[in-house]
Amino acid sequence: MEQFVIFTVKYEKKLLEFAAKATAEELMQVNFSKKVKRDTYALAFSLAKREAFCTSLMDFLMDIAVEENPVYAHSSKLRDMAQDLRNTQIYARELRRLRGFFLGSREVHIDGYVTFRMGEFREKLDHMIYKLVKKIKFGTSPGEC
Repeated sequence: MEQFVIFTVKYEKKLLEFAAKATAEELMQVNFSKKVKRDTYALAFSLAKREAFCTSLMDFLMDIAVEENPVYAHSSKLRDMAQDLRNTQIYARELRRLRGFFLGSREVHIDGYVTFRMGEFREKLDHMIYKLVKKIKFGTSPGEC
């Protein structure tokens, strides 16, 4: 089995929850998890099912991207709208990029990956907010967004 490591500074608890779920679904096997620096947490694992794991990890990364946006973080309705992006071309492109990333790398820092590699998805989230604000500004009811 291939060995991989996921690092995080801000999302230790969420990463452990993700790992528990992925382990229960037999997508991965956790080898160890520990603080590697004062503020950085590492989770080493072996992959059992690469394709299913990448899909599950992409969903996790998208949740992190949504959570990092303060507008979405405070609105369950907007988070639900963001969930709908999982059925779009943006999701498919981001998933392809993640698969390609794992072909060339054995390590991923989720904080950095979301910030720097998921730019198109984050821009789409911002665009959705812009459209919503624009409709509200011009008197269109929010339910029509």
